[in-house]
Amino acid sequence: MDKIILKAFQAPKEPELCAEFMREHRKVLEDFGIANVLTNGAWQHDEHCYVIVALHEELGMVGGIRLQIDHDGIKLPIEEAVSKLDPRIKPMLDELKQHGNGEVCGLWNANRYGGKGIPVLLSLAVTAISAPAGVKRMVCLVAPYTKRHPANNGFVVMESVGEKGVFAYPRPDFKGIVMVNPDTLLLDKAQQEQRHQIYSLRLRPEQTRVECPGSVPLEVEYRMQLNTGLVDLYAFQQIQEERLRFCA
Repeated sequence: MDKIILKAFQAPKEPELCAEFMREHRKVLEDFGIANVLTNGAWQHDEHCYVIVALHEELGMVGGIRLQIDHDGIKLPIEEAVSKLDPRIKPMLDELKQHGNGEVCGLWNANRYGGKGIPVLLSLAVTAISAPAGVKRMVCLVAPYTKRHPANNGFVVMESVGEKGVFAYPRPDFKGIVMVNPDTLLLDKAQQEQRHQIYSLRLRPEQTRVECPGSVPLEVEYRMQLNTGLVDLYAFQQIQEERLRFCA
């Protein structure tokens, strides 16, 4: 059985992993002919940016995703991407920022390790670290073929921008969908299975288990501890309530 490690870290603390993330992400985007959507890489030095990478013993880094927390002095990638297409996105982001907002972005999966379900695992893991990172709302800009990943984890389409949430981005022949997770703590919009998995990772961020998100089972070692000092009591309370309902 193949084994991968999912490792979460604050971007400035792992410069070599960040640089590899950029290189591998660019390769994937070049294959799609859209390498121009890459950011300038300033996130690598932003202490408010958290990164999760998928590491394979033989194939190296085979996937990644970022959580960029909205804070003064920056623009989230989603604002830079679509504000010229619809200026309504800025006031909506400003409102979300007041509640602690972050953007899930930079999702990629190396072609040499396709079909294993890595995007499923990364999408779930980044939702799991949102609460420990202090993020109560999250947004993302996804393609139609990746929409199901955030949707399973509690994201809904932000229909008040674009054409009911849809933009012609990053090229006229591509579609980008703006989504928001309205409550990363309670996750009431998430599917029940994903919700339980997210709570499990929040309570035990260092664990190993067998997952089958794609064509084959994978042994996944999760290294999700952010060392923020925050305890997700909301997750604990929700799990306790679920247990009481199950036992009743």
